[in-house]
Amino acid sequence: MLMPLERLQAIYELLFREGVMVAKKDKRPQSFHPQLPGITNLQVLRAMGSLRSRGLVRETFAWRHCYWYLTNEGIGHLRQYLHLPPEIVPASLQRVRRPVAVPMRRPAAGPRVQTVPGLASCPPKRQAGGEEGGGSRQAYRRREETREQHVEAASAGGVSRLAPEPSPAPG
Repeated sequence: MLMPLERLQAIYELLFREGVMVAKKDKRPQSFHPQLPGITNLQVLRAMGSLRSRGLVRETFAWRHCYWYLTNEGIGHLRQYLHLPPEIVPASLQRVRRPVAVPMRRPAAGPRVQTVPGLASCPPKRQAGGEEGGGSRQAYRRREETREQHVEAASAGGVSRLAPEPSPAPG
């Protein structure tokens, strides 16, 4: 695909600076790349396809997005194309220097439990002796219902769980 040299160079510069490139697979001319102003996704797709066919980048596709990763040959090619010194490397190859962590001193008399503000992930367990609001879990099984309660429920139109008493034999 023919495109202005400035746009191709901007694509290559971003690829070399980051070490990776992401573009949505959207070939409409009005869809622009979010990191490159004035350059469409189609132009990025075609430039990266050219590098992929030469083995300079590795491509991965997931969820309508293309991901390209520079290979060692691609780093050498772009360094030569962009006229960059060997000291400059892509951000994906730079080591992150973490500051040396200074151990913090604990107060001598304080508790050794870490507290986190906000709600706990689980409610606290109930105590064995303490019954809240609804009673214990087994209370409904221990409750004995009398026959009078069943008769009252049956006469009120409810259903009784106990069998009716046998009627006395006539005669």
